[in-house]
Amino acid sequence: MRFDFYTPSEVTQILGERLKKRRLILNLTQTTLAERAGVGISTIIRIESGQGGTLDNVVRMAIGLGLINEFAELFDIAPANIKEVMEQKNLRQRASTKTS
Repeated sequence: MRFDFYTPSEVTQILGERLKKRRLILNLTQTTLAERAGVGISTIIRIESGQGGTLDNVVRMAIGLGLINEFAELFDIAPANIKEVMEQKNLRQRASTKTS
């Protein structure tokens, strides 16, 4: 599934549902997952219901569900061609300010 045409709220809802499905497949209660993840049960409930949560708590939840490796390539920049490979070697350290 691609998220190109979804709103942030819709993406949050879908990801929360996926995390809940994974928890149920592993036959874990929300309480057990909260203990494994080191977060409160209200955090689990909020994330699973699509109401959002901090990135830190989503990562903790992923660790508790054994999904942390799913993040390995999340924002990784994969070059599409040799030119992009070479450009990545000289990657900028910061963005420049625009001048008017």
